[in-house]
Amino acid sequence: MTTVADILTASGRTLGYLGRTESMAAADAVDGLACFNRLLDSWSNEFLMSYVTLQRSFTLTVGTQTYTIGSGGTINSTRPSNIISAFLRDSNGLDYPMEVIPREKWDGIGDKTNTSQMPFYLFYDSQYPLGIINIFPSPLLAYTVFFNTTTDQVDYSLLTTSLALPVGYERAFVLNLALEMQTAGFPCLLDEKSYARLIENASNAIANVKRANQKEYLADIDPAITLNNNPWYNIFSDSYNR
Repeated sequence: MTTVADILTASGRTLGYLGRTESMAAADAVDGLACFNRLLDSWSNEFLMSYVTLQRSFTLTVGTQTYTIGSGGTINSTRPSNIISAFLRDSNGLDYPMEVIPREKWDGIGDKTNTSQMPFYLFYDSQYPLGIINIFPSPLLAYTVFFNTTTDQVDYSLLTTSLALPVGYERAFVLNLALEMQTAGFPCLLDEKSYARLIENASNAIANVKRANQKEYLADIDPAITLNNNPWYNIFSDSYNR
């Protein structure tokens, strides 16, 4: 199985400063690992670089609108970078939709003190170190909120750590880490044409990963507007799906 050291060595060979049979020196490996973790930290901000959608939940407190999330927060778990979808579940196991709204729509709610048995908006304020989940209207019943987040990339501390990755990630790691290492001072012995090909291949590798992680998004329309019992519209056939 591929290890962190294997990725670093392959990136060094990609730059041409390591020969085909050479391994990375210990001091270079330390610097290379730091480059790798910086690259992964940056990719954590790119939605389509995450291959895991994690579902978590918490129980609403009657009359409470805001909940902190992160280490030591109201929801004591890893702080998410974003929340992509959510729904409510009642005591009978029935689920109800919630809309995850942006800050602009949250700010546009005039009276945020309104209450309801069933909240229908969730606004996530991704502050640091604790994020804040806002619920509207304030709940009158202790529903359970389920929310889905993308997971951050893993930071590695050991060169011997084995990597279990979906198809395409190893190539994206190797090629883009090579560029990251080169900008951090690792020597690049490629000629101009080979370096341009490296940049192109690294970009294509990221594009392939993002394409594989792209989810299908469907637009729906209020049936009252369309006068159609099935509001799903097919843009390819220019007709409503039935």
